[in-house]
Amino acid sequence: MRSMKSRERRCKGLAALLAVTFYVVPIFAQETQSDLDKAPRPADQKSTRERQVGDKKSASEKAKPISDAERQALRREDQSEAEAAIVPYINSFFATTRLGPEDVITVDVFDQPNYSRSNITVPPNGRVNYPVIGQVMVAGRTIEEIEKDMTERLSEYIREPKVSVQLVQVHSMKFLVVGDVASPGIYEMTRRMTVNEALAKAGDATRYGDLKNISVLRMQPSGQAAPLPVNLRDVRRGKAQDIYLVPGDTVFVPGNKFKTVDKVMSVATLGYWMRVIVR
Repeated sequence: MRSMKSRERRCKGLAALLAVTFYVVPIFAQETQSDLDKAPRPADQKSTRERQVGDKKSASEKAKPISDAERQALRREDQSEAEAAIVPYINSFFATTRLGPEDVITVDVFDQPNYSRSNITVPPNGRVNYPVIGQVMVAGRTIEEIEKDMTERLSEYIREPKVSVQLVQVHSMKFLVVGDVASPGIYEMTRRMTVNEALAKAGDATRYGDLKNISVLRMQPSGQAAPLPVNLRDVRRGKAQDIYLVPGDTVFVPGNKFKTVDKVMSVATLGYWMRVIVR
């Protein structure tokens, strides 16, 4: 009986110890954690909740849409970049154009239809016949120079004439493309053209054309032609800058090594067949 009672006492003591463990220890842990939360933290340490809130704020700031003013600024920036790329091509015009044979001009005298003429073709001698004032030298002169000359000469017959000269067609400005190109010949320049554009107009170089050693022959004031080397292969690769042609230039595309080898092979083949025929 005594052993049974001792066992019951031991079981009750163990149950009490377990109860204290399960109920008292968590309460003590919560109080300790609350004390730790109340304790001051360093400025650089943040709780998990605060870090999550900060991440959400940064994400919202990143996803914030741009304003109309910022959008317009970006649009203007893109437009300026596009204009910077297009302007060099648009500005390919002659600042000063001098007339020559085969050009067509129109002369208009304000409020004087009897003294106005349209579609006048410049003859080879460069002089045009005009009513009342006779022959007017136009070849080698600019539009402004012709207007000034005709205004002075017409002022003897008309009070304060207002003369306007317009260049309708340009045929005198030409350049020549020779060598190993698809369509060699003489071409007109209606605007400023680069060597690459001139070669494209002539059908580009053949398979025997040497794009590395193109020469532009340009007439000098002394009367001699000076060669200007152009490496068109580097130009097309973006490694070199193309040059603009001047009226009267000659673009020469020489042959490459393949052309020399082809000539040698043709001569050898011809010699072989001649031997066969002779035998």
